[in-house]
Amino acid sequence: MMIKYYFKGLFVIFLLALTWTTQAYAETVTEVQAIPITLQASNVLPKEMLAGLNYKIKETVQNDGFVNTYELDTTYGLVRVESTALLMIRLNEIKALQWMEELKETQVFMDALKEATKGPLKTTKGLVTAPVETVTGTVTGIGRWFSDVGRAVVSSDPHQEGAVKTAIGYAAAKRKFAYEFGVDPYSSFKPIEEALNDIAWTATGGGLTVKVAFAAIKDVPGTVLKATGTAAGMKKLVRDKSPAELDKLNKKKLKAMGVPDNLLEKFLENPNYNPQEKTLLVGALNSIKGVPGRDIFIRQASLAKEESVARFMRLRAEMMADYRAHVSPISRVVEVNGVALLQKKDGTIIGIFPLDYVAWTSALMKKESDSSTSIKKLYGNIDKELWITGKFDPVARNALQARGWTVEDGVGDKLIRVHP
Repeated sequence: MMIKYYFKGLFVIFLLALTWTTQAYAETVTEVQAIPITLQASNVLPKEMLAGLNYKIKETVQNDGFVNTYELDTTYGLVRVESTALLMIRLNEIKALQWMEELKETQVFMDALKEATKGPLKTTKGLVTAPVETVTGTVTGIGRWFSDVGRAVVSSDPHQEGAVKTAIGYAAAKRKFAYEFGVDPYSSFKPIEEALNDIAWTATGGGLTVKVAFAAIKDVPGTVLKATGTAAGMKKLVRDKSPAELDKLNKKKLKAMGVPDNLLEKFLENPNYNPQEKTLLVGALNSIKGVPGRDIFIRQASLAKEESVARFMRLRAEMMADYRAHVSPISRVVEVNGVALLQKKDGTIIGIFPLDYVAWTSALMKKESDSSTSIKKLYGNIDKELWITGKFDPVARNALQARGWTVEDGVGDKLIRVHP
């Protein structure tokens, strides 16, 4: 009899322990983390990236539950950068600036500059302007995108080149030099913009060619970022074509994807996409041959309110294309709760995002709940996956897995993705 009660008592204790464990786990996976989240640059970036000849990344990094915001002390002043993707671009531009400064000190450049100041183009030097990037507030543009998808106002494209710049060859020279230095000719980073303007103006007015200029530099520039595959071809198009010509090519590709005229016009006229960003995004989607639903992605991309969100959408398009090319076939692009996702032939829904550090915030909790509800309503109880380039906070990982998601982080190597 005593043995009977002994085992009965153990069973009750086991049930109580199981209940407490379950409750504790539930509290863990539903605990919402406050933002901003403070991270350390030395923990989230490779050591060799933390400092260079003309910059140093500050140790404190702010995160809004999705992407990081970095601060850099540079010889060009304080630079604030939203997302690791943009950080890679800025570091590449800062490195390119070293080579541009070396070029300006060569005799061939000074001779060309002397000739340029004599000619009729001396008043054209200040023709090009672009906005200076700013980052304000606790939540990044990408963070706001996750919380409020689908509202935007677009206006006319400020990147179209004027007739004067086109006629004198200034615009073409700027694009060619930008390509050789491995930077975006339409970059909004002020030091790059000004350096490219100076070089293009000198090249146009002083007869300086790309070949002669680079022969004068001691070492051929090597960039941080390497474009491969589709992106490499698209960047050559940006080098060789004017924005107007690129728009014609992009429009043709979008129409072939089945994107309606009014939608493709809205996307192409969104000023938050510069000509290179638009061309890279369209090129990535165009590489996913025969996949229906790409118009869904363009509709969402056309709503980008900020440059950071436009870049985010371009990176998503490239990651989707890389997933299909290097990981698994996909059957279509679908829309779930205002976000374009991939669907495999077996029905699995896959979300792929260039996110830095994902925490279990109120924004993510709401987005997950709404998305899971939509997926179940549209497709039933099917598998769902979430892939990101950065890392999941352990609480976020547990919470998402408890809600039926298979999560993958650090997916850059799996996707063999194109660098930003």
